[in-house]
Amino acid sequence: MEYRVDLYAAGGVYRDTVGFVARNEVEAVTAARELLAKPGVARARVWLRGAPGQLQHIAWVGAER
Repeated sequence: MEYRVDLYAAGGVYRDTVGFVARNEVEAVTAARELLAKPGVARARVWLRGAPGQLQHIAWVGAER
């Protein structure tokens, strides 16, 4: 399945969008956590891409302490 992750800096400032293919939601969330290692990224929002133009929100992922 195709997923999209929106990356945000501190304060909710949008930084970037990354698209990728994962087998399931767990794998997609794990991939989003790995993207949090990018400099300046504080949170990520994971989406499942459906039909063209349709997104289903999966999870917010934050830096775990």
